[in-house]
Amino acid sequence: MRWLLIMLAVGAAGMASYLGTAARNSFSSYSSQQLDMLQQELAQQQASSRAPKASGKRAEQKELLADSQSLLLEQERQRRLFFYLALGAAALSGLASFLVRSTSPSAPSLRGSSDEDARLLAVVGDPEVLREGARQKAASLLGVTPEAPPAVIEAALQAQLQQRDPTRLEGLAPDLKSLVLKQREELVRARDLLLNKKPSDSRGG
Repeated sequence: MRWLLIMLAVGAAGMASYLGTAARNSFSSYSSQQLDMLQQELAQQQASSRAPKASGKRAEQKELLADSQSLLLEQERQRRLFFYLALGAAALSGLASFLVRSTSPSAPSLRGSSDEDARLLAVVGDPEVLREGARQKAASLLGVTPEAPPAVIEAALQAQLQQRDPTRLEGLAPDLKSLVLKQREELVRARDLLLNKKPSDSRGG
C-alpha cells in the first residue's frame, strides 16, 4: 500500500519534472497575461491573412506562421495545467504515504487494507489519470475527442499535416521550418497515442 503511494509520488514527480524542463517551448517564459495578449494578436493576424483580399505565397506563409505560433501557445497552456496537476498528485501521494506509515496498525487486516487503498486512491487519483491527460492533450492538438473513431482521427491528422506541408515552407527562416517540422512530428505522435500505435508504426502522411 505504502509502496503504491510512493510509486505514484515518484511517477507524478517525474512527469512534473519533464513538463517543467523538456516540455517547455518558446512561450514558457511568458506570463499568463502576456499569453492572453499574444493570443489576441495571433487571432487578429489569422483573421487578416484569411481575408478574401489576402492571397499569394506571402499570405500563406503568414497564415502558416500564425497557426504554428497558436499551436505552440495552446501547448504551453496545457503544459502549465498538467505541470501543476502532476505536482499536486506528487505532493498528495507523498503526504498520503507518510500518513499511512504513521497511522497504520502493526497487523492490519487484508479487508481493512483494501478499503484504505480504495479511499486513498479516490483522493490521490488513479495512475491512469496522467495517461488520460496525455490523451486529452493529443486530442486537443488534432482537434478531435479522445473517443473519436480511428477514421476521424486519421482525417484530422491529414488535415493538420496538409496545413503544414513542407512544400509551403520555401522562403521561411530555418528556425520556422524546424518549428513546423517539429509540429508535424507532434501531430503524428498525438495520432499514435490516441490509436495506441507504436512509434515505429507511424506514417505521418
